[in-house]
Amino acid sequence: MTAKLPALLRKLRAACTSLHGDDRLRAHALAAEAYHVTASILLKQEDKGLAWLAADRSVQAAHASQSPLMIGSSSRIITHALMDGGHHLAATDTARGAAQRMDADLSAPSPDDLSIYGSLLLRGAIAAASTGNRHNTAELLDEAAEAGTRLGHDANHMWTAFGPNNVLCHRVNLALRFGDAGTALDYARQVELDQLPINERKATLLLDTSRAFLMRNQHDRALHILRAAGEIAPEEVTGRPTALRLVRDILATAPISVRREARDYAATLGVTA
Repeated sequence: MTAKLPALLRKLRAACTSLHGDDRLRAHALAAEAYHVTASILLKQEDKGLAWLAADRSVQAAHASQSPLMIGSSSRIITHALMDGGHHLAATDTARGAAQRMDADLSAPSPDDLSIYGSLLLRGAIAAASTGNRHNTAELLDEAAEAGTRLGHDANHMWTAFGPNNVLCHRVNLALRFGDAGTALDYARQVELDQLPINERKATLLLDTSRAFLMRNQHDRALHILRAAGEIAPEEVTGRPTALRLVRDILATAPISVRREARDYAATLGVTA
């Protein structure tokens, strides 16, 4: 993806300049999506400066497209970039405000609309949790759960992977952020893993579950779940600094009964204590 994106972005910039009418609007919408993807990858790689630039360009292109759906979608990546920069209150307000605008503008929302709306609420919940505000976090999660119920299934509309099980995955992650490993594991057991539409989300859930087991000093289960995540989506373990930090944490604290297996697995990833 990183090899293909630069050429794609150049072509989209040219299209946005040379096309006219509805074709230009469509080109801007595609550019908003492409910059969104670019920013997402850069955030995973922890390249904050370029990620913010790509997120900003996604928003600019979304507004140029005049599509409320694309404007809502690009608000998700701006929220993510704000959070990554430590601006959690601004991120919460951005996500909540964008979701409220979508809700007010849509009398008969499509699956795409509901997915973007619900995903914005989930982004807002993560940002609120980062401020330590349990009330706002719970409120945004419950609103997202209602949107998931209205959608009625997990799907990858607008590349959100949104749905009822995805909301549960966020409940797992947010329970961990508040230090409640037991609650995180309770939510994890409720997730229907095969209903999650993309492997990345399955792996993310498993990584969070592994972290929860590690917090409870159940190193063998933490390692088992971590390896399962790597089997489902290898790039989510090998290519994400947060996942590699989890590998190091397991390796550093594993008891003798688990240490050799943990060391062998870490070695396959090029990780040392």
